[in-house]
This record gives sequence, C-alpha cells and structure tokens, in this order.
Amino acid sequence: MENLDLGILSLYYLLESGSRLEEPGVLYGINCQEQQTRELVDFIRRASQELERRGRADASVWNSSASGTYGQQPSRVRITGGLRIYIGQEELKVRPMAKSVLLLFLRHPEGIPLKRIADYREELAGFYRRVSRSQEPETIERSIDRILDLFSNDLNVSIARVNAAVEVLAEEPVLYRIHGAPGKAKTILLDRSLVVWE
Repeated sequence: MENLDLGILSLYYLLESGSRLEEPGVLYGINCQEQQTRELVDFIRRASQELERRGRADASVWNSSASGTYGQQPSRVRITGGLRIYIGQEELKVRPMAKSVLLLFLRHPEGIPLKRIADYREELAGFYRRVSRSQEPETIERSIDRILDLFSNDLNVSIARVNAAVEVLAEEPVLYRIHGAPGKAKTILLDRSLVVWE
C-alpha cells in the first residue's frame, strides 16, 4: 500500500512540475537544471515528512501488538565487515552517504536529534571513508561537511533515500526506517538484538 502511495506522490510531482506556466529559471534567475534540482529536493523533503507522519502511525500500531503486525519475526539486519547491509537475504543498496547515515542510526538505538548530528562527525566520517567511492580526502571531507551543515538539505535527502530503499526491500518497512517527530530525535525502531555486525 505504501509503495502505491509513493508511486502516487511521484506521479503527482511529475504532473505538478510539468504543468507550471513559468519558463524554468525565470522566477529565480537560475538555469533550468538548478531549478529542477531544487524542486526535486523540496519534493523529497515533503515526501519524507509525509512518510515520517505515516511511520509514526504505523509505529503506534506496531507497538500495540507484541507479536508484530503480521505475527511474524522481523527480518534480521546483517552488516558485513565490508559494511554491506542485508535485510534478511536481500542487500540494501543505497548511495555511500545514505548508507553511512543508516549505519550511524543503527549504532544509536536511543536516536539522534538532527540538530546535534555534528556531535557524531567522527563516527559518521569513519563509515563514509570506508564506503565512499572517492579516494580524495578533500572530496570526502567536503561531503561530510555538507551532510553536517544544518542549512543544507543533504541529511534529509540521505534519510529519504534510506527510507525509500527500505520501503522496497523490507516486509515491515516501518521498523527499518529512520523517523521521528519534528524537533525530536530520529531513530530506527528495529530491536537491536536483530542487528548483527560481523
């Protein structure tokens, strides 16, 4: 059902962006590609907030049932020595920074307030250095600086990418998503006894 909702949200975005009367870039004095990028980031932010809202509702349903929504044990999360992430038998494939953010949240069951994400710089950077495709230290540091910048939307985009990948892969996506009320700590609900670090 939620995959259908994501599809509808995506279709809405495409229809909305295609029906604008203004010529791309006219309103902002920017080129078409930059405007489309800004609109896509804004759409991802809004979609992420909507999924988060739904996740809170799903979480309350989950927590009210000791045996789970469908009465079955959730899939284990396995993190290999090379930091590949598996939910059950399926590998979760996301971009390196999104993977680093997911690993950080898996390490902190108590949750992390986004406004304090910079306090976790070394831990996040450690994950990112191991999974990044770049070999240039300056490039890696710039990426880390961007994700920790509270005025940037990079962290929200990475969280949205994780949540979108989980929606496709997991049978109980609410347990594996990064979510939390605005202004509160974000967390992953999954019981950490089901997370195996090899």
